[in-house]
Amino acid sequence: MPTNVLLPGERLLWSGRPQRLVLARFDWYQFAFGLLWGIATIVVPVARHNPLSLFAWAVGVGGVAFAWVPVVARLRARRSVEYVVTDRRIVLADRFSGRTRASAYLGTLPPPVARIRQDGSGTVDFGRFSRIASVPTRSSFALMVTGLVAVPEAGRVRDLIAWAQSGQG
Repeated sequence: MPTNVLLPGERLLWSGRPQRLVLARFDWYQFAFGLLWGIATIVVPVARHNPLSLFAWAVGVGGVAFAWVPVVARLRARRSVEYVVTDRRIVLADRFSGRTRASAYLGTLPPPVARIRQDGSGTVDFGRFSRIASVPTRSSFALMVTGLVAVPEAGRVRDLIAWAQSGQG
């Protein structure tokens, strides 16, 4: 657990990391778009034995990279994240360096909800689960506190966060 993420007087309630890599719905859309782009701009012309210019190859490969690189970057960022729940904040810290990547005060977040799998792990989100979960905002490469993905004991984590938000933490 990264200890340097705690502010003075802050108490640690829980820390953990994602148990598996999970693609959000938006990631699946980006992956599908990149696949379709690659088929339309590279595979179909090659299958028809049409010669591709350097520009056509660049457009094809560039479009696939434009769609897939943010997804891969988000997965890599999630793989090295440590979730820290304190009595005041949710912190996303780097597992290796201990640096804080993102944080949010509990008072600014809606009440937590959990989507729990049969093994007890799951995703803790804030507010309610949206139709398109975890749509990136500011930067596709940055991690933001949009929810805690694939955490063990998701129900317990949700209850801890709700308890801390109620002011009892």
